[in-house]
Amino acid sequence: MSFLLDPPALFIIGILLYFIGNKLGLERLAKITIGLLVVIVFISFSILLYADVFRCVFPVVCNNMSASEFMFHSDITGIYKKDVPLLIVIVLFALYPVFIYLGYASALLISKPGRYSNEVYSYNDVKSRKKPVNSKYSVIRYPDIRSGINDPQNATRLAVDTLGGMKEFVKPGNKVLVKINVCGGVPDLVGTYTTKEVAGVVVDMVREAGGDPFLCDADMVWTKFWPNAKLEGWVEWAAQKNVKLVNLSETNIVNFDFGKDKIMPIEKVSKEILDANVIISIPAMKTHMMTSVTLGMKNMYGTLPEIDKARYHKIGIDEVIFMINNAFTPNLTIIDGSIGGETVGPLSCDSVDYHTIIASNDVVTADSIAAQMMGFLEPEKDIEHIRLAHESGVGDALQKFDPATLPYKHNSDGKWKRPDPQVAKFYVWSTHKFLKLPGWDTFFSIASDFFLYDMARLPILKYITPAVLQIINDVGKWFLGKNPDSPENKTRSNNNLIILSVLALLSLFGFVYGGYLMKSSLYYSLAYLASFIFAAIFATRMKTKHFVAISLASILVSFMLEFYAVRAGMWHYIDSPGLPIYAMFSTPIIVITIIGFSDFIRKVFAYVELNGSKLRMVPFIMMLLGFILFLQFENYLVKISPEVIAVYSAFILLGVYHNIKQTLDWNLAVASVSIGFGFMLEFLGASSGLWSYAYYEPLPIFLILGWTLNVWAVCGIAQVFKLNLSEAIAD
Repeated sequence: MSFLLDPPALFIIGILLYFIGNKLGLERLAKITIGLLVVIVFISFSILLYADVFRCVFPVVCNNMSASEFMFHSDITGIYKKDVPLLIVIVLFALYPVFIYLGYASALLISKPGRYSNEVYSYNDVKSRKKPVNSKYSVIRYPDIRSGINDPQNATRLAVDTLGGMKEFVKPGNKVLVKINVCGGVPDLVGTYTTKEVAGVVVDMVREAGGDPFLCDADMVWTKFWPNAKLEGWVEWAAQKNVKLVNLSETNIVNFDFGKDKIMPIEKVSKEILDANVIISIPAMKTHMMTSVTLGMKNMYGTLPEIDKARYHKIGIDEVIFMINNAFTPNLTIIDGSIGGETVGPLSCDSVDYHTIIASNDVVTADSIAAQMMGFLEPEKDIEHIRLAHESGVGDALQKFDPATLPYKHNSDGKWKRPDPQVAKFYVWSTHKFLKLPGWDTFFSIASDFFLYDMARLPILKYITPAVLQIINDVGKWFLGKNPDSPENKTRSNNNLIILSVLALLSLFGFVYGGYLMKSSLYYSLAYLASFIFAAIFATRMKTKHFVAISLASILVSFMLEFYAVRAGMWHYIDSPGLPIYAMFSTPIIVITIIGFSDFIRKVFAYVELNGSKLRMVPFIMMLLGFILFLQFENYLVKISPEVIAVYSAFILLGVYHNIKQTLDWNLAVASVSIGFGFMLEFLGASSGLWSYAYYEPLPIFLILGWTLNVWAVCGIAQVFKLNLSEAIAD
């Protein structure tokens, strides 16, 4: 890696990422993930070469140069590190993501035809636009012995009939756009997307009224229409139903004039939404992290064909929802509450078998009634997009629902687990502030849709949990003085913290007794303290059996490696030529932290898994090959003793045993986090003089890669005792 070789290499990788990614069926965000990982690896390794932290040990190309000389190819260019200002070096590294992006974009421009039109349309061109109506709604709950309604299909029919029947909305020959929720859902979690039962009966009713229906949604950053539609069963269902499915992002895209005085004056929309005579919105009934609820109005936001919606958040997500509904107001809204989604949505919902259908000729009324049933007492005040729509006259949010009209009371009536409205507003506000920073649009698209929405890429559903969003919601509550209580986990957390306290005291004893405290740098001391804090956080969330297994196995692994490696002279510590107490009891704390972060980071890699059964060993094989190669390059094979070979051989066998039983996302996560923590620990400790290596270099590369073997050995030992550390974090 060098300033001459890296740019063309990254450019070529960008091109390959596009074409090979398409060949393998990788979706856009998976490609972004891989690209970011490649850039991070290039930058990280190159920075360490530039700083002469690593020796330049590559055969042939190094030619006895130092690492920084290799970065500038001083033997060719005559340029040395001292000749180049640090600012220029920073700029060169900052350009690394640009090189891979240019390669990807070049391939994209060559292969992707344009589908955008320069035509501009206005409110007068919206065929479905009707005069304001007298708002009315109906709420049907099943099973209802009184009316004989026992399923969502009949409940939907009755809800629409109560409003006057489908013929009240659809006339013969009408083109009817039925907006369902496909891309905002997780296939194995029915409550996150519109059910086919409700959509199917709506199609039947539209046809009975003489209309021509088509079902639609649009691509999103985290999920694309066709893969999700297939996994959720829509493609097969639509073929059997003989109804057309439309991805609005693939239709003719035109410009729509929302008004010069609007925050979004001109925006691209699908021509289909302009040409539809009738718009029917059928959302799943769900909560939402940033907008509190995602119902009829939020469902229409999904008609925007733009994939990267960060700029809508920059403008104001609630304002954009309002504007879309003001321009393309649904003629009929049917909220699918047959199975809803609660907690911190929209993707990480817990299913609610709610058995309720809400219909209205007023999307604002429909959303208000549904929100009241969830537990929002004053949605016209608490939920921003409902407030905006109500105050602007798009609809009526003041109608109040009387639960006594229902045939029976559901346990969740008014008690849905949902984000606190003030927390939602806090995150909307903070998002707006961050997006004012230059260049944060792209970051937000990745951060929010990639991390905050639980990496909801399919079909790796078993890795998707609500943990991330729940933590974010809890942090918001804490920031706003609404600290969440979690008494159900107190016993387990307390037990783990007691064990961790013992380990911490032993580690601190070794740290002080061995003289590390007096010699430690401020940076190392802060990192040492941070390891305790992170370990404590993860300890409160770990299952006690797994926590104990990590602790004991880590002590064993540390003892075996440190005892024999120090004796072989591969590295040594300041306190004694033998095994340091500090290292042995610090290792469990580091490994606990690594396992905790791996459980979080694994969700990132769920995007890029293609075939877990075939690829799960790839990270292990790559790390092992790198470990062996750098042992040779860095000349440590002459230092290694038979005992150390035996120890590492045992670690390798344990690593194979663990990796072969795991999934690719977990193995990638453990490898990545282990390398990161291994580098930080080794570099800070060695630079502080707490230990040194055989050749007194700043940092051997093989040792960083060796941390993956150490952690996998811990996981393998636990696996022998039927404890899977990939499941260490309690749900």
